[in-house]
Amino acid sequence: LQPDPNCRFIDPQNYVYFPTSKGLVSLADKIDMKGFAQRMLLNGQNGDIEVEHIGGMLNDVFLIKAHSEAGDDKVLAKRFKDWSGLKWFPLTLWSFGAKAFAVSGQALLAKEFAISEFLHGQGFNVPKIWHVSNAERIVFMDYIDGENLSEAIKRVATSTDQVTLEDTLEKVARVGEIFAQVHSRNVTLGDTKPDNVLIKNDSSIFLIDFEQAAQEGDKAWDIAVFLYYSGHYLQPFYNKFKAESVSKAFINGYLKGGGNADDIR
Repeated sequence: LQPDPNCRFIDPQNYVYFPTSKGLVSLADKIDMKGFAQRMLLNGQNGDIEVEHIGGMLNDVFLIKAHSEAGDDKVLAKRFKDWSGLKWFPLTLWSFGAKAFAVSGQALLAKEFAISEFLHGQGFNVPKIWHVSNAERIVFMDYIDGENLSEAIKRVATSTDQVTLEDTLEKVARVGEIFAQVHSRNVTLGDTKPDNVLIKNDSSIFLIDFEQAAQEGDKAWDIAVFLYYSGHYLQPFYNKFKAESVSKAFINGYLKGGGNADDIR
């Protein structure tokens, strides 16, 4: 059969859209970071754009700053790569039979977007999605200015101040409660280390990084990863009481939030 020269090829991606906080974005949309800043932050007006690489161990993370007469704006961009040969391979071996990790860039992007949008719709504090460039495998989202929970736990490790300890334990308990509420929506987060919990100056708690999150999944894994990483910052020579206190605070918060005691066990 000969193709009809009058027949135009229709790209189905032109008719599929991502819902974002700024409106619908076509799956076929292709934009780089500076192009995004020019279009979305500067609105086509003159201004200065800075793109700063701020992370890269697990994925490429960039802080985009736009400066114009109208003011300054900041947005975070995450670019996902395929890591089938390296990124999660050691963890895949270690957790063989217990946990399956997504390794393709498209799968990581899809999880980040889908779970973030779902949790936002359920009222959880997560960064709002501004834009998605599926072709470039980039997600643009709110920049959350806050301290990650691991820094607070590190302070507890060496501090003798009771107020510091109690303040951190209260935050850990609230995180446990939030995890239980996420689990009650039949969502697991996958990568639950304290670094992925941000606390703003107003004490509001934000969850970030959903590239290994999923509908359903192993809730006990989420609990274990959080406690294991917390323990990493609380070495035995600092005082085992602190590690026990952090664990108890998280567990009590998880149970207060309606979490299942069997998952804790």
